Amino acid sequence: MSLFYYFKRHLTHIIKSRKREEGRLQYLSIKKLINHCQSISIILDGTSFEAIENSDQIDQASAKVLLRSVIEIYTTLTSLFWFEGKEDLSEKEFRFLVYKYEGLKSRQKLNHDAITSYRLREKASNEAREVQSLRKMIERKGLELGKDKLHLNNILKNAWQAKPLRSRLEETTLPKFIKIQYSYLCGYSHSGFDSYMQLAEDEVSDTSKKASKEMLYFLTSFLLAKLNQTLLFNLAEIVEVKTDVNETYKLLNKYDIHDSEST
Repeated sequence: MSLFYYFKRHLTHIIKSRKREEGRLQYLSIKKLINHCQSISIILDGTSFEAIENSDQIDQASAKVLLRSVIEIYTTLTSLFWFEGKEDLSEKEFRFLVYKYEGLKSRQKLNHDAITSYRLREKASNEAREVQSLRKMIERKGLELGKDKLHLNNILKNAWQAKPLRSRLEETTLPKFIKIQYSYLCGYSHSGFDSYMQLAEDEVSDTSKKASKEMLYFLTSFLLAKLNQTLLFNLAEIVEVKTDVNETYKLLNKYDIHDSEST
């Protein structure tokens, strides 16, 4: 039974028992995270080019790009729904408005003049109106929550990006050894010289390749364990739990060490 099949059976309850849009966002984000983890596992089993003899390889660069995305998805979900003080429903609603505002605002940067489809042009116009509506809602909700005017203006200007993802990552309960991997993993998603240097290091020796492969397996497993722990803690009232969590907590208790810099 695949990891996704297990989560799918139980996470459908999220959509039914919470606001439809927020529940579906959680469901699709978790589905994406689990699919990334499964893809990492497949990649680390080895790939080859069918038309080229002796081309067996471990495509660690692709696995690291996916691992970076896994960290980002977990961080975003935590910042949106599972942050400390989540009992403050108004703050949760405010963050979701800002997150949605960011997405729709970003889509307005597309070249709509080049769109020839009437349906798509109408959709773009509707989204533009929704951006303005969300802007007013964010301003009103922010004032109700006592947000500083300068801070609120920064949010209206930069939306979700007003707080960098690295700052959101620092606010999670992920241990330091995960957090310090993020900047390193970012290099594999870009094409700068630093990316070339990392790719070159990956080619050094079979020993380092083996060690890197084992570390990728470990990091991926750890993040899945953290996801499992987080879901059990935050969704216990609406998700029926039918899994043995002993292995999850064995892994977390052994490696999930928090110090003053990671809490």
